[in-house]
Amino acid sequence: MLGIGLLGCGRIAKRHAELLSSRQIAGAELRAVADILPERAQAFSERFKVPGHVSLEELLNRSDIDVVAVLTPSGLHAEHVISIARASKHV
Repeated sequence: MLGIGLLGCGRIAKRHAELLSSRQIAGAELRAVADILPERAQAFSERFKVPGHVSLEELLNRSDIDVVAVLTPSGLHAEHVISIARASKHV
């Protein structure tokens, strides 16, 4: 089972979280979310019953996260993907 973390809890993240938390994607499970806006991270955390974080670093420090879905604004993707790769996580 791959542990999935979502980076970004905006509009597009909702659908990802719904599919992962309901186990509609075989072999994958939502394990945590992160957003720089604490209220967004908390709302997703409560709704999908997973830990919520306010930084990418917190998400990357979790040993149960194998893959991070980057759901942030496109201008931030390169920076985020590089950080995730350096942490030896899949993107």
